[in-house]
Amino acid sequence: MTKDAETHRALETEEAEQLLPLVIEVLPGQAGEGLVDIYQPGAFEGKSLRTLCESTLKKKDLTIEEQLILEDINRQLDGGKFLSRGQEIDSTALEYAVIEKTEAGEKYLYVPIRAIKPQEGGL
Repeated sequence: MTKDAETHRALETEEAEQLLPLVIEVLPGQAGEGLVDIYQPGAFEGKSLRTLCESTLKKKDLTIEEQLILEDINRQLDGGKFLSRGQEIDSTALEYAVIEKTEAGEKYLYVPIRAIKPQEGGL
């Protein structure tokens, strides 16, 4: 990466962290839907993605559907781990976030996190 590209990326990251909300989605295994949590700008600054993820899983005001998803996530985590974009989560949310837009055109940061249990059996 060139020096200009690095500077541009750093400015984008700084702008995103200050202005955009963060949406994390914790998905069990290969499921298409997970638990979604929204953090307002500044609320996730300096926190690891793992910490945010664990906070999402501790929420108490879940719907019945969300409770079932949480059970699936906990089953996957029994001997499993969190992955985002093919990597174990071990740094800040911004390391994994991409900027997306709502249908209304509002930008936000999005991080999908999978709770994955290693496959059993096979070679």
